[in-house]
Amino acid sequence: MTTYQGPVTVVAGDVEATMRADLSSTRQDGTMSWGGSLSGYEDADMFEVLTADTAVMRLPDGHEGRFVLQGRLTPGQGAVAVLGSGPAPF
Repeated sequence: MTTYQGPVTVVAGDVEATMRADLSSTRQDGTMSWGGSLSGYEDADMFEVLTADTAVMRLPDGHEGRFVLQGRLTPGQGAVAVLGSGPAPF
């Protein structure tokens, strides 16, 4: 299992916002997956992420990964779960 905790830039639609990520990758039945949570965001930015066709998180070293939000998004919740797509960017 690989982990990353720290700042990311989230790009989705018209939004490019700095957030905090707590991510991990796991191998299950021979398949790698990654995900975790994002925090430290403005509600309006996260709504844009929710409605955008593509959401990408960029780590400080320039690596990027596509992701989707999991669960419900409610104003002021503080953190939102994400599920990555493709190779983990960390």
